[in-house]
Amino acid sequence: MATRVTDRAGQVLGGRYRLVAPIGTGASASVYLAEDTTLRRRVAVKVLHDALADDEAFLRRFQAEAHAAAALNHPNVMSVFDWSHGGGNEVAFLVMEYLSGGNLKTLLDGGYRLSLSQALLVGLEAARG
Repeated sequence: MATRVTDRAGQVLGGRYRLVAPIGTGASASVYLAEDTTLRRRVAVKVLHDALADDEAFLRRFQAEAHAAAALNHPNVMSVFDWSHGGGNEVAFLVMEYLSGGNLKTLLDGGYRLSLSQALLVGLEAARG
């Protein structure tokens, strides 16, 4: 049975992150392009699906993901700015650096073929971490 996903575009989370448009959806969360209304910058906000909101074990894993990602500091890794465990009427969410331009999987799934030099560059960047 597929998880029903709530479209949250237009909502404000944490009193400052206005969700603009969905970017993608996975098994446990949806990612939105959002505006940080305090710092006036674009961010990506990962919002936990409603079906998992009361799953304490999953919320602990979500928090661990936020802490682990925030501890990373590398030019090839997105920065994590904030997170909330939800509670009350709010959902759990993770705020990250917004990177425009799509991703490699989407390009390849769309039929794009990398040249040899592009494939080598992708491999080198992945090896660097």
